[in-house]
Amino acid sequence: MLRNRKRTLWPALFATSFGLFCGSGAAADLNEIVQRAAAALNSDWAADPTYACIERDEVQKGDKLTSKTFQVVMLDGSEYHIPLAFDDQPLSGAREKAELIKFKNEVQRRQRESDSARRSRIAAWKKQRDESGELLLDFPTALTFQLVREEPKNGHSAYVLSASPKQGVTPTTRAAKVLSGMAGTAWVEKDSLHPMRVECVVMRPVPVFGPLASVLPETRIEIGMTPVTPSVWLIDEVSMKLNVAKLRMFKSSQMTRSTYTHYRPNSAVVEELLSKAGHE
Repeated sequence: MLRNRKRTLWPALFATSFGLFCGSGAAADLNEIVQRAAAALNSDWAADPTYACIERDEVQKGDKLTSKTFQVVMLDGSEYHIPLAFDDQPLSGAREKAELIKFKNEVQRRQRESDSARRSRIAAWKKQRDESGELLLDFPTALTFQLVREEPKNGHSAYVLSASPKQGVTPTTRAAKVLSGMAGTAWVEKDSLHPMRVECVVMRPVPVFGPLASVLPETRIEIGMTPVTPSVWLIDEVSMKLNVAKLRMFKSSQMTRSTYTHYRPNSAVVEELLSKAGHE
């Protein structure tokens, strides 16, 4: 799960249904797609903390499916999660009131924090966010792309890009190591060149903690993005089918899916919650 909220993308070449373009015109198109898609991805990632959203996380192990739903807001430099439902059952009225009071108390506690405590809290959140964003932000540099066709996607015209590991590059992060064993497909909205969706599958075992753990073939990662404003696209879905081997002997599989909806400016949501808490 990309908790801390999420993000991701890629660039590419250009093709028609008759095959890949060639020549100087194609190179110019490729450079523009790559540069603008990468710029849009980084801009969206930077804008994400200015929005609150509702996050629903589900985990499936075997036949058992569990879920948790939260209102996620930024509060003085780091995220705060207010529980809304468990296994899609809303909180009781009493529990909802208690969570609002807890939120109000947390606002006041953070306002009284010492400078050192505040710096430590924000640094811890930023570290977690950076780790969550590695897979997303390493995507353009760790893979090689070809633009293979155009097609409609979620009501938008999109370029469809194939992705394969870049040769001759030594991965330096866990995300880059995973991507080095992946093949994928990405969709980029034609008009804005915003990333829309990426789907990746692990093709060979990838060690992520030396001999201690490896990500196994058939691990799948899918990330979708949606327009929140005409110029900002944020992640609306992250799903993973994770196959892992530990100590080369113990294998496990787990499926997770997180959705992010009801994006609104963070300041407005915090104000509403505090007003509601004040009436409890």
